[in-house]
Amino acid sequence: MTALVLRADSRTLPLPDNSVDLIITSPPYFGLRSYTDGGEHYAGQVGAEATPTEFLDSLINCTREWMRVLKPSGSLWVNLGDKYVNGSASGGNKGNIQAAKYDDHKSIPGRVPDGFRVKSLMGLPWRYALRCVDELGLILRAEVIWSKPNGLPESVIDRVRRSHEQWFHFTLQPRYFSAVDEVREPHATPGVGGPRRIEGAAFGSSKTATADGSRHLDGNPLGKLPGSVWTVPTQPLKVPDKLGVDHFAAFPMEWPRRIILGWSPPCGVVLDPFGGTGTTALVASCLGRMGLSVDLSHDYGRLAQWRTSDPGQRAAAMQVEKPAEQIAGQADLFGGAA
Repeated sequence: MTALVLRADSRTLPLPDNSVDLIITSPPYFGLRSYTDGGEHYAGQVGAEATPTEFLDSLINCTREWMRVLKPSGSLWVNLGDKYVNGSASGGNKGNIQAAKYDDHKSIPGRVPDGFRVKSLMGLPWRYALRCVDELGLILRAEVIWSKPNGLPESVIDRVRRSHEQWFHFTLQPRYFSAVDEVREPHATPGVGGPRRIEGAAFGSSKTATADGSRHLDGNPLGKLPGSVWTVPTQPLKVPDKLGVDHFAAFPMEWPRRIILGWSPPCGVVLDPFGGTGTTALVASCLGRMGLSVDLSHDYGRLAQWRTSDPGQRAAAMQVEKPAEQIAGQADLFGGAA
């Protein structure tokens, strides 16, 4: 399949109703950085709101639009990071966000937002998830913890270091597309001779017995269901200097790979409405889906176009060796010249 990069606002997508099979996205985090076009901050970007409530309002407006384009059988997976309150500076957040080195635990600059105290973790991911359930009527199927074995260090001395983020899996209906067998994991202790179903087990039960007579849950011969904690290292992205674009928050290819295999049909349409570097569209296209990457920034649109078409990036997404670079003037396999 292929990848398509579009410039658009995630709140007004240029897509028909019920046209997308799966949405995977990581919206900008609140008060973290300024995204730019040509090096200049542009208005209207999510994450630059003055208050946490306004930020959540923006995300809910986005999510309402995503529900419009999502098929009834589709799933929505959203990754959000949290923030601590830091009231040491004066003024609000607006105009105070710096395009600094990526730090996913950076405290919010400016005044203390109403309803919060200094040094408090804000709980933004769960505030968003609960509003999706209460206001939009979405079904929250799962919270999956992203455990980061190579997370960034922190200089704090009076609390634990944060080494995780949340992913939320939402659906529109109780019944939806799932191919979870594609992402099953090996059993920790394989049963002797493989599992067999216990006679008389209730409908829908996953209780099984091994050949030696011992019983355990989820003894599917294809492996066990993935748990709710996924250990996935962060994955740095080196962007060619010629593009003139830096991006500090590309999520690892492993995240969309697992989600696409488990919750999108073959040849389906996979959308990231905050496309950024195009990770989701890249992986989707390499897995035989149509990948759509939407972003409001021209800069990141150019970056995503490079990434979804670059042979090295595509090889990494397909987990194969990078093809040898062809030198200018070198004859190709068909007798021509590069």
